[in-house]
Amino acid sequence: MRWLTEHSEWKLLVVVVPALLSVLTVELLVGPELVELLVGRLVQGVDAQPRFARGMIMMSALTVSYVALCLALLAYYCNGVAASALPASRKRRAAVVGITTWIVFHAVLVGLSVFDLQLYSVAYDSIVRIYQQAGGPVAAAMTGDAGLPGVSRHLISILLPVAFGVAVVCVGSCHAGAIVENARGADRSDDSGQTARDALDRLIHGMIAMSALLVASTLLLTLYFRLPQALYGTGEAASALGAEYLDFANVVSIFWGVVMTLTLVAVYAPHAVALRSLASVPLGQLLEKGTEGGAFYSGLLKRAEVVVSALAPLLAALTTQLL
Repeated sequence: MRWLTEHSEWKLLVVVVPALLSVLTVELLVGPELVELLVGRLVQGVDAQPRFARGMIMMSALTVSYVALCLALLAYYCNGVAASALPASRKRRAAVVGITTWIVFHAVLVGLSVFDLQLYSVAYDSIVRIYQQAGGPVAAAMTGDAGLPGVSRHLISILLPVAFGVAVVCVGSCHAGAIVENARGADRSDDSGQTARDALDRLIHGMIAMSALLVASTLLLTLYFRLPQALYGTGEAASALGAEYLDFANVVSIFWGVVMTLTLVAVYAPHAVALRSLASVPLGQLLEKGTEGGAFYSGLLKRAEVVVSALAPLLAALTTQLL
């Protein structure tokens, strides 16, 4: 425990736990026969359609916007870590752990394809098979090489936003750790919990920013999984298959909404627990500000803000089902 206290930046590795649990759960509960039943049905009735090209243009625009959001949040979190009172050695260690976590996450992605795990079959290979079945310009554009051997435009459309999004999560976790460590090193002898209260405010602001990112991630994934629906025709049979595909896309979207929500909790829960150990009062009381009469309501609003922010990725996935 003492080693973990002195090297608290290693708490950052907790952020990959939801992703690992999702991989293990799907691998244990979804057999290859079910995947083949699902994919075998989905590849029927697809054909190259002009509206798919329009969807790709929209996807490209949203990907650029998403990367821009990631860059803005990277600047925000990096500035927060750089401006913190942590010693330079701790900042260097946080950078090393952040890069390590980023590499570990991508190693998990590579492992999905190398070991042909079920989540890879459902979330990526099934889409590739649909694009191949569509034939014509769609198969050439989505499954052909994009200037690099073995790397298609389709793969780039996934790896680019994922790489930036995971980087933001890693740096955001370092930022949260720096906030707690600043509070730990401050003089708290007679501030009546003000240091912990200020730290909690900054922690919540960081969480809201990351929640916005993960909501954007969920929406981008939803669009990614809905894009192949444009390949189904307009006849009665094709429309029925398109509706089946939409059901599949909605389920996968909700699945990733759950993973995003759990990731957000995994990033901030350990730091909130650490901050609780520094405060002289419960965290709930740290949320209360203002006069005695208004403190209760301010605390209630702050709690609601935290809960909604934590659940926002999942709520975004559920909301898209209505569209």
